[in-house]
Parts: sequence; structure tokens; C-alpha cells
Amino acid sequence: MRNRQAMQALLARARARLDPTELGLAPRTDPRGRRAQGLTHEHMTRLLGWPDHKYGYVERGRLAHIGTDELAPIARILHLSEHEWEAVVLYATGLLPAHPLDPRPPGAPVPAQWERVLRTSGEMAYISDIAWDVIAYNTAFARMYPERRVPPNTMRWMLLSPEARHILGDWEHSWLPLIVPQLRNAVSAYPRHRTLARLAADARRDPVVAAAFASASQEFLGPRVDEPRPLMHTELGPGWATMCPAGPFGVPGARLMFVLFDAGEHRPAASPSLRAPAPGPVDPEGPAAQATA
Repeated sequence: MRNRQAMQALLARARARLDPTELGLAPRTDPRGRRAQGLTHEHMTRLLGWPDHKYGYVERGRLAHIGTDELAPIARILHLSEHEWEAVVLYATGLLPAHPLDPRPPGAPVPAQWERVLRTSGEMAYISDIAWDVIAYNTAFARMYPERRVPPNTMRWMLLSPEARHILGDWEHSWLPLIVPQLRNAVSAYPRHRTLARLAADARRDPVVAAAFASASQEFLGPRVDEPRPLMHTELGPGWATMCPAGPFGVPGARLMFVLFDAGEHRPAASPSLRAPAPGPVDPEGPAAQATA
């Protein structure tokens, strides 16, 4: 148990939000006989179908092991938000949950402020939803494609488009092992998502992609900056693309992807990692910038 007090406070607040009468349960009363708000430990025990006192042990962090198997039914009864779900699992285990609480596709709209992020970036950038349907993109990203036609679904394009197998250099060995585990992970997290299901079904009809699905390829554990991969940019010619995933945080399933492009035949040299404390701005102005130019 990483943070017993925080988990107990979160679950107690969530219990207090619910009216037991709406769940067919008798309301609790305080010592003076007045009706008190929320669900009791006894209410939770009945709703969960657990042995007496087990819920209290979980909320207080008294069980030897508390994981998502115990927390998921509690979270659904208490109607925890995705943020609360992430927090309660983090407090209990020290790790973020592998999958969202709600197996249905999130479908939440992306705040308009993220459009400004795309507009002000000189790098290729786009936002997609959980099924890789493109929500927004900038001109730099469009320039990568012939006639600047951005595909409506980037995963379908990367996996199945003949055009992609030309633009994504060494597609079968450099890109396919990166792409397939991501789709496999998404289908596992959202097994009823129609777009993902169609993507997986269509991918298995392609002999090369199907072989990658069946092989023991690397697992996708979460978005991260990866190594540069060869890419034939439609307007800039051959080069290397480095995928840099980001938020938008607060929108379950959505992803903001920056694609850093380095033109040239040779793989770009790795830069030193960044560490705190920051020595200054990465884009200095004035004489300091001129001196380093």
C-alpha cells in the first residue's frame, strides 16, 4: 500500500456522494437518529457481495494485497471518474492502471486549446482518438502526404495502405513491429469498439500484417519516445522520423503525436537526455542565442 490515507479519503468522499435509497438500500442514521449522507461500509459489502468487513479492510488499506481486481468493482459502484480511478489504483499499488475503468470508447471532445498547440508547432503534429481517427492536424503533418491528403485513420493507413509502405521506409522491419503491438493493446482495452474491431479484422486479412499479429513481437506498454525510423517525406525527401507522444491529458484515449523529422540518409545522432535543473530556456533570445548560433 503506497498511500493508505489518500486512498481511504478518496473512497470515503465517493461513498458520501451516493444516495443508498437509489440503490434500493436503507439510509444510514447518525446516533441522534438523523439521516446521514452516503453509503456505509455495510452498504458496500452488500453491493459487492463480499464477506463481512472485507470492504472496510480494503478502504483502510489493511489487506495484504489490494489490486485492480478488488478496486474495479468498488470504482464502478461508486461511479469513480477516470481520474479518480487512476488515483485510487496509484495510491494502492504505486502504478497507474493498465486500462481505463470504462471499457466503452471514451469519445470525449478534445478542448480547443490543443488546436493552438498544433498551430504553433513547427514540427509535424496531430491528435487522434483511441481508434486512431484523426481529430486535428497541422500543415507540417499534411506536407508528409502526397497532395497533402491526410488519411482519416492513421493506424489503417500505416498498416494497410500501399502508400504507407513507400513513405514509411523499411516498413516491414522498422515500422510494423512498432504499430502492431499498439493495435493489439487497444483492442484488448476496448474489445467492443467497432472501429478497432474492424481494424484488427482487416489487418488479419493482410498476409504480412497477419504474420506480425501472430508473432511474439514486442509488447506495447505505453506511449514513449522511440528511436528514429526511416521515412520518405513527400516534400522533403528521405529522412528519419522520431515519434514523440504526449497528452492531451484529461481526454481518455486521445493522443497528441509530434513527429520530428530529420532530413538525410544517415540516422541522426542521439542527443543527451534532459535533466533537472534546467540551465535556461531551450530557445534563448538576444545575444546568448546569437553567440551559440
